[in-house]
Amino acid sequence: MSEQKTGEILQDLKRRAGMSLDAIARAAGYAGRSSVQVFFSPSYEKLLDSEVAQKLAIALAGKGSPPIQREELLALTGVLQANGIPVRFEGASSIKPTHDLPVYGTSLGAPRDFNGIAVEQTMLNTGAVIEYIRRPPVLHGQAHVYGLYVQGSSMWPRYDHGETIIVADSQYARPPKIGDDVVVYMRDLEEDDGHRSSGVLVKRLVRRTAEYVELEQFNPAMTFKIASGAVLRIDRVLPFSELLI
Repeated sequence: MSEQKTGEILQDLKRRAGMSLDAIARAAGYAGRSSVQVFFSPSYEKLLDSEVAQKLAIALAGKGSPPIQREELLALTGVLQANGIPVRFEGASSIKPTHDLPVYGTSLGAPRDFNGIAVEQTMLNTGAVIEYIRRPPVLHGQAHVYGLYVQGSSMWPRYDHGETIIVADSQYARPPKIGDDVVVYMRDLEEDDGHRSSGVLVKRLVRRTAEYVELEQFNPAMTFKIASGAVLRIDRVLPFSELLI
C-alpha cells in the first residue's frame, strides 16, 4: 500500500477530531475554511509549512479519541521532531537510527529573582538520564548533545511544557549567537567550583557583553539581564532546521 498523502492524513485527523473544516480554520487563527481547504484536499501531497503545521496543531491537539497529538501535525512538515516520534521524509536515510541520545532529568524550580523580576527556573540533574531518545542522523558521531524536557510555560508558544529540546554543549560545539534559543547554566554561588550549576534558564539570547547577558522569554513577554559573573555557561538549543537529514 502506498504512503498516505498529506491531505489524506489531515482528512483522517479531521474525522477523528469530529470538527468541521471551518471550525478547524478558526481554532487555528484563520478567517475561515478557505484558508486551509487546500491542505485538507485528499490530493494534496506537499509537506506542510512549519507555521501552518503549528497552527493546525493548536486547533487539533487533544481532540478526538485517541486524542490527537501535536507531533502528528508537526510530522507533516517532514522535520524530525526532538522527541523521536517517527515522521515522514521525502527519502529514507542510509544511516540506521539509534536511540542513544540522553535526556537529562529536569523539574520546575522556584522562580529566580533578577533585579526584582521573577523568572521561571528549571532544575537540572545531569547525573540522571530519564531516557534515551532517537538520535537524528545528522547528529551521529556527536557525543556532546543531549535532550531536556522543557518545564513551565515561560517559552510558550515556542515550546510547550514537557516538550523535548535537543541541546549542544557549548564547551565542544559552536557558541550560541544572538537570536538563538539557549540553555543558560546559572553558577552555584554557594559552592562555586567552576563546574557546579544551581539551575538553568531556557530562554532566547538577546545580547551578551562582558558585564551582562540579556535574555528574552515569551510568556509573560519580557527581557531581563543577568550579570555575566552569575553565568556558568550557555548552550545552544538546536533548531529543527539543523536536524534535517
